[in-house]
Order: sequence, then structure tokens, then C-alpha cells
Amino acid sequence: MRMPVYAAYVHPVLGAIVLALLVYVASLGLRLRKARRGRAQLAALHARLAPWAYAGVLVSWAAGLLSSWLLREDLEVATTLHLRSGLLIAVLLSASALTARSLKRGSSTAREIHPWLGAAAALLAAVQAVTGLRIMP
Repeated sequence: MRMPVYAAYVHPVLGAIVLALLVYVASLGLRLRKARRGRAQLAALHARLAPWAYAGVLVSWAAGLLSSWLLREDLEVATTLHLRSGLLIAVLLSASALTARSLKRGSSTAREIHPWLGAAAALLAAVQAVTGLRIMP
């Protein structure tokens, strides 16, 4: 069965949406660290949206892997910097999710580590976007 031409664009579009959500969630976390007022609202919004951004990253990564395997004869599966940086983002956000759970229990170590994991993932997302543009269908 031949896939429609537009199927190759599902991952890039999904990736762009997920990237925007990830950057927004990261900006909430940054604002939360500096806020004097409204911290509870920022924290609640960050906590509510972060799992969606995390899930989006995982789904987008899997969609990209499937896309390169099923739709892109010009790409060798699992060899691009784009895929590897996406995997690293997923690992960083997995660690961030674990530290978020520790934050709820009051861990000071998690409070120190959590923002660095999120910041690293957000910065790596920029690399992800650039390397993705280079291999667009």
C-alpha cells in the first residue's frame, strides 16, 4: 500500500506544535522561578501543561522514527542527528518528569536539578528544529 504524499509532513507539523508547547511550558517554568506574585497560578499551569508537552515529545519522536522507516527511502533509519537529539530530549524530559514528582515531595535536590533538565531539553529542541529542517521531505 502506498502512503499519501502528505503523510511525510505529519511528523514535521506535529513537531512544530510540540516545540511551541515545549517552549511555552519552559517559559512558564522560567517565569515561575522569577515571579513574586501569581506563583501558584504559574506553577499550576506549568504542572498541567508539562505532561502534555512530554507526551507530545514522545509521540512526535515515535512518529519521526516511523516516518523515516516507512516513508523516507532517502533516509537511513535511526542514523540522523535529528533522531538522536530527539531521543536525548525524551530522556531529559523523562528525568525532568521524575524530578517533578520529587519536587511535590519537597526534595531540594530535585528543585536544583529540575529546571536544568527542562532548560537543556528546551535548548536541545532548537537543535532538533534546525536538524529537522535540513531533512524535510
